[in-house]
Amino acid sequence: MRNVRGGLPVVGLTFGVLLALGGRSVAQNTAEKEWWTNTITYQIWPRSFQDSNADGDGDIQGIIKRLDHFVGLGVETIWLNSFYPSPEANFGYGISDFKNVSSVYGNLEDFEALVTAAHDRGLKVIIDYIPNHSSLEHRWFKDSVDRVDPYTDYYVWRNGTLNATGQNLPPNNWVSWQSTEEGSAWEWHPVREQWYLHQFTAWEPDLNLRNENLITELLEVLDFWLEKGVDGFYVSSVPHFFEDENFADNPTNSLTSTFGLAENVALLHIFREHIDSWATNNNSSSKFLVAEGFEDDEKLLTYFGNSTHAGIAPVNIDFITVISKKSNATHIKETIDAWISSLPKNEISNWKLSNQDHSRVASRFRFNSADGINMLILSLPGRVFTYYGEEIAMLDNKEITYAQTVDPVVCHSDANETAPVSKDPYRTPMQWDASENAGFTINATAYLPVNSDYLNRNVESQLSSERSHIKTYKAVAALRSEPTFVHGDYEIESLNNDRVLVLRRNLTDSPTYVLVINLSLGRHTVNLSEAFSDLPENLNIVVRATNTILSGVVNTTEFTLTAEAAVLLTDAEEEITTTTPLPTEDTEPDDILSTTTPGSNETTETTDPDSGGANAISPTAVGIAISICFSIVSFYHKM
Repeated sequence: MRNVRGGLPVVGLTFGVLLALGGRSVAQNTAEKEWWTNTITYQIWPRSFQDSNADGDGDIQGIIKRLDHFVGLGVETIWLNSFYPSPEANFGYGISDFKNVSSVYGNLEDFEALVTAAHDRGLKVIIDYIPNHSSLEHRWFKDSVDRVDPYTDYYVWRNGTLNATGQNLPPNNWVSWQSTEEGSAWEWHPVREQWYLHQFTAWEPDLNLRNENLITELLEVLDFWLEKGVDGFYVSSVPHFFEDENFADNPTNSLTSTFGLAENVALLHIFREHIDSWATNNNSSSKFLVAEGFEDDEKLLTYFGNSTHAGIAPVNIDFITVISKKSNATHIKETIDAWISSLPKNEISNWKLSNQDHSRVASRFRFNSADGINMLILSLPGRVFTYYGEEIAMLDNKEITYAQTVDPVVCHSDANETAPVSKDPYRTPMQWDASENAGFTINATAYLPVNSDYLNRNVESQLSSERSHIKTYKAVAALRSEPTFVHGDYEIESLNNDRVLVLRRNLTDSPTYVLVINLSLGRHTVNLSEAFSDLPENLNIVVRATNTILSGVVNTTEFTLTAEAAVLLTDAEEEITTTTPLPTEDTEPDDILSTTTPGSNETTETTDPDSGGANAISPTAVGIAISICFSIVSFYHKM
């Protein structure tokens, strides 16, 4: 059998070659772009989105039922996390059949119906592609255990070593992501009498991606779903694809033998070329491909490809792993600038705020800052990934007991011992309305408890409210089709001693947009001329965060933002009635960034309007004429 490694070109992209303008300029190329160039992708955790058959589990028919939600939200693409058959040892990521649908979620006919219904609404569908490992229950693994060709070497098998007492030890010191014990990435199989590699759980054996027959089968998996009509793939776990072929121990505090090898990127080239060829040969539209990397920037940049091989753009998770509620404006600016200025020519970013493995935005930052953070990521150049429920600022459900836990990794631990941190709080059912179980299921119970705040925090109530998180999200999403957001430059500046972040998007002969976010817990009077001296004296407010009191027109040299407020301003000419201005003096000397206890959802100064708390800002009391704001959005959207 020929070794695949010899045919995998090594990427030679140099990290030090940066764009000359240091992140302030995005090429103003107004040529026709691919459908996915500026798309918002909505991530769906299928089990938590909508139950259609009253069994307490979300399913594909439930997603079909809710497709109009995406249309109304302004989302163009939906991404389904793993829905494949699986023994659910790690929430569906240990797959027992790559070409089928788990009975929990429906069947292949349901999936085909979903793709058709989505396309009928102008929506695109991408799905998880997980080539790093399978389930122990996969036919390939069973035949590999029995040494049935060609499956004998479809997985990474090794002999161990014997110590002085005759104990059989793992082949080396590699550790799994579920353990810190040396050798824990290996599991002994008594039938084959060898160790198999698993970088994740022991129920998820790593595939041997140096086996050419296996690669052929994995490409056939892509073909299968392309023929079902999918519009792209989210390629999972890229850093783990290959391991050192000599099985050298990892040095202390290093993963050089098991993480981030150059061959990983070369395999992305193969996937990219294969999918592009399929699209060409089948006269299909281009496919949207994204790679999950969670590596340092230098390695992530190699994912884009080089002059000879097209790659797959990685997702950027700086808003999850780098930027936090403690970040000041300069830190956020430098983080964004560093990434954008490093991008290869004509490439843009895939921004992600949260996912199924991390705390939600409204919990991780602070819920009153959720709108501002969403407004920022939606206003940056590039594509945006929105995790389900972020449009209504869903919170982590921290009331889930051990008995209610379904996270398999936690369930296999001892409740009386220190257990792994459960991911269940980030994956609770979508909150649709104020009916029982938030409209997720008509079953008496959902597979995970719905967050108890659903009575006030749900899609239906926010859509009917004068002001809400979802309406703020929709308003900014609607603007992303404007030429300024598609083709324009960007600039980020820090004001007010790093408490205020300002983002400007501009394009020749198009409106300029300026996003201003108060990151602090105190009130700030802002003078935008300190950041951009060429701005006009007055700008119109086109979108504002739910907790923002300002409306109408602001004087760019002096306007006040209350704690964690955010406004999106424009110089587009449109008459707006100016409201009575707020006091401009800073009245709160202790306007420092949050020092609240990690895990706390509330601050002592502000309360989310949707929470119904005593300090909540009432839209009626504020007297905001929201219809004016949204008429402006509609006007610009039609331009």
